[in-house]
Amino acid sequence: MQHIAAQIAAVRAELETRPAGLVRHVQRVLVEALDLAARWDLDPERVELATWGHDLFRSFPPAEQLRLAIEAGLPIVEADRADPVLLHGPIAAFVLRDRFGVLDDEALAAVRDHTLGSRDMSMIARVILLADKFEERKRKRTPVMREIRRLAWRDLDLALLCWADWKWVDEREHGWLTHPDHWGARTQWVEEHHRELALPARTADFDLATG
Repeated sequence: MQHIAAQIAAVRAELETRPAGLVRHVQRVLVEALDLAARWDLDPERVELATWGHDLFRSFPPAEQLRLAIEAGLPIVEADRADPVLLHGPIAAFVLRDRFGVLDDEALAAVRDHTLGSRDMSMIARVILLADKFEERKRKRTPVMREIRRLAWRDLDLALLCWADWKWVDEREHGWLTHPDHWGARTQWVEEHHRELALPARTADFDLATG
């Protein structure tokens, strides 16, 4: 516990050197993330560590983000070069491991994937992504995030899928590219959702209940 507390303190101190508006955003995300952590019985310290780390490089200029990603040897596709801000999560995850000694793979993946999502996300990763999308200021700016927030309290997977659907529509309306990593993740989420809906009735449970 002492080790992760020290990591949280170091990452928080680094984040607080960033622009004040970004720091306030992360503070709002932390409120949401810790609420969800309590709801879903997650370790609050691991969630806090990922929250303080997720936007360490969000405020960096695009050219600098691209340079850092190349130096770190991160995979870069056309969509990343077109919009290098998409790289700030993977850069942060790399730096958290390399400079801050964070070895918690789930926390690092949550930082890495909080912008686009990924095919297989831990509970911590889902919480960080969703909290980042519906923190208080974003809810006021985009009212649908209020509904996604309510949904996250009873079904994280469905909340994630609803966010992905909203994102797809938003990208179409603005003429933006859809990142292939996000599209791959969304495709899997849709398949899993419909597979779950198609599950057969749980007759064994019914038989046990009725004797």
